[in-house]
Amino acid sequence: MAETIKVIIVDDHKLVTDCISLFLKGAREIEVIGVTHSGKDTLSMLKKEKPEVVLVDITMPEMSGIQLTEAIKKKYPTIKILILSMHSDYNNISDAIDAGADGYVPKDVSSEELVEAIVTVSKGKNFFHSTISDEIVKNYASKRQQNDNILPQLTRRELEVLQLFAEGFNNSEIADKLFLSVRTIESHKNHILQKTNMKNSVELIKFAIKNKIIEI
Repeated sequence: MAETIKVIIVDDHKLVTDCISLFLKGAREIEVIGVTHSGKDTLSMLKKEKPEVVLVDITMPEMSGIQLTEAIKKKYPTIKILILSMHSDYNNISDAIDAGADGYVPKDVSSEELVEAIVTVSKGKNFFHSTISDEIVKNYASKRQQNDNILPQLTRRELEVLQLFAEGFNNSEIADKLFLSVRTIESHKNHILQKTNMKNSVELIKFAIKNKIIEI
């Protein structure tokens, strides 16, 4: 029997956590190992439990889901964070991505889609529900005009780093391929973000696709 994906659910409303737990109970590949109702309780639970994925609500008292995501990623970088929120505006999406979230789905998502999202992020891939992707693309489209003349400003090395990053390689893998240090790669990526005026990794990938740095 294949190992299950261990999940912790975080939401300050008990009814919500009860419903999500019920949704996931029928998924053979998923095991809910914990439920918490605050960021503080979640961090305490993570000292004992080792989930692959944590489902996080954004709007919570004392510590928001964004702050919790940052705290988890800082201390437990291998844990995948899936945001499950009623907020689908670009600012919340962007803040979640910047905090290190691996995926983002709205609370009205179907149980099948929620399972798909959990399985996807557990494998190290990003998952953004179609409504979330649409919001990202919509915001990105509004920036197209200002980006038209940015590409020539990137150096050859920056273009190489951007291409490899957009193709899915992490900093360490890019460093190995280009025979550079991880710190140098991080520096190049920061310069690319500044030059392209992109806010996060998702926008940067969209930029690479638009400018045909990578093909899809």
